[in-house]
Amino acid sequence: MSTTHYSPSTSAADTERYIRGKEDERGVSITCDVPGGPGAFSAHARALTQNTKRDIEALHYRQSFSDEEFDPKNPEDVQRVNDLGYMLAKRMHPRADCLVVTHTDGRGGKAHNHVLVINHDNETGKGLSDYRTFHDRKAGNQRGVQSANDELMRDHGLSVVKTLEHAPKDWELRREDFAEGSLDREMGDRMSTALADPRAVDKAGVVSVVEEQNQQEYDGERVLRMRLHTAVSKRGKNVGKETWMLYIEDRRGESGRAERRKRTSALSADFTPAGAQAFFDYHQQQKEQEHERSARQAEAAERAERVAAAAWQSRDDGGVDLDPRRRRGAEREDRDAGRAAEEALGVREGHGRGADQANRPGVDLAVVRRRVGADRERREQAERNRGHARRVRAESRREAAERRLAELGRRGAEESRGHGLGD
Repeated sequence: MSTTHYSPSTSAADTERYIRGKEDERGVSITCDVPGGPGAFSAHARALTQNTKRDIEALHYRQSFSDEEFDPKNPEDVQRVNDLGYMLAKRMHPRADCLVVTHTDGRGGKAHNHVLVINHDNETGKGLSDYRTFHDRKAGNQRGVQSANDELMRDHGLSVVKTLEHAPKDWELRREDFAEGSLDREMGDRMSTALADPRAVDKAGVVSVVEEQNQQEYDGERVLRMRLHTAVSKRGKNVGKETWMLYIEDRRGESGRAERRKRTSALSADFTPAGAQAFFDYHQQQKEQEHERSARQAEAAERAERVAAAAWQSRDDGGVDLDPRRRRGAEREDRDAGRAAEEALGVREGHGRGADQANRPGVDLAVVRRRVGADRERREQAERNRGHARRVRAESRREAAERRLAELGRRGAEESRGHGLGD
């Protein structure tokens, strides 16, 4: 099950930098039609659109998946999510170059794709006109991105969302609404980074991360100082409720004050106290799970030390002469008599469990077989998807090479005619 969102990008460079991360650290899986490292895609987009009248350099889609179908901690599932993003891009715009970056750092840690498509048809040289809306539009007979995504999900045996209720937009969907380089976008990006930090298990954690950001430098210059202010609303529909306000240093004079301020709710629903709570709960859950893993590892290490110490003690006491059968017999004698009796009773009764477990439901082998079969089918489907994605990428590269060769041939012919050759 997956949902989509579309937003136009007036700066492919800014959007690519955001979805990749400043240090190219955000993408857990990346597919790109344009060869080269970070920045090559947006430079190509700029080169294709700068001599046109197009304001939009790239089409930015987000494709979000349920963790019930794809485990964000499973590398195979993450790769399959990335493949599905690439296939969606080529289904909508087969003759345009695209970049697909898969994230797992959003709210709840669910896998989602950022699909960036250059606003240029490599065959016609024109801008892209289809799939610029969420729903289908009767005017102009235009398809919406969700329709294309639903078809893709059906083709690959995945569930389709029956009814879509538009929830408040999170920052990744709202970001393109704010001007590139503006203080509002700067505040949103930094607040989003703070909430994604594992230390942000409560408001104090967010404040601490924001303060740490204030000490950083970017391009040799200290970042703009930002702070989070909280208050209780005294009037309006939110009376009595906690509200958050962001203040950021204004060196550019955008606000005419020393600081620009903005209600967090005006930037994104994620940045409100209620929205942030989802991040807090997720980080707290991860922290508790990590604590449990550490405790289990420590307990296992302690048991290993006790066993080793007992073995050495046995050698010191001369127990090393015991042959294996005698050692096993000694261990059985030390076993708790009550448990041994229960095990013996369980064997006599024929169900392999003690008397206290006799009435508990056994393992349903049919369910196990179904789960094993479903897991095998999921892996096979993932491999088929990867093969299809590789074929789509190869076909796209082949067509691009043919177009480049044809263009070089036309240019050579024109140059020959210009020099009086070939007459």
